[in-house]
Amino acid sequence: MELFLPGLFVLLISALFIFLVVPRVGSLALAVISIITLIAVISNHAYMFKDEYRLSTWQNQLGSYAPFAVLGVAIIVILLVAVNMFTGKVMETIKAPVEILQTSVQNAVSSMPSAASATNYVTSNINKAMNSPKSLIPALGYKASNV
Repeated sequence: MELFLPGLFVLLISALFIFLVVPRVGSLALAVISIITLIAVISNHAYMFKDEYRLSTWQNQLGSYAPFAVLGVAIIVILLVAVNMFTGKVMETIKAPVEILQTSVQNAVSSMPSAASATNYVTSNINKAMNSPKSLIPALGYKASNV
């Protein structure tokens, strides 16, 4: 019971606050309250779990390899640029995203049917009815005296 009642009271007070107070508060005040609450929750979480964060630092061991990884990537990039400058063979097989997009758009446009083949009997009759000067279809922008 001792864990159930405090949680129930917090839930009840929160519900009253949400339904009675929050709708009457302005958006700027809600933003400030939200920021203050977020800062308080983060600081409380960091205070409560300080030891767990201190003990779970296996990621920090990877930090000793970071300079070597950055240096290796830099050397590979420099070598690829140098080879490309002198031979031009490295980058000719790699297409830029814009070129890939242009070729896919061209392929899509070439495979699309023409506009003339897109109409059938029903759509051609609808187009004729809409384009006729004495259209019987309402709300086409014609005056009522033209009908």
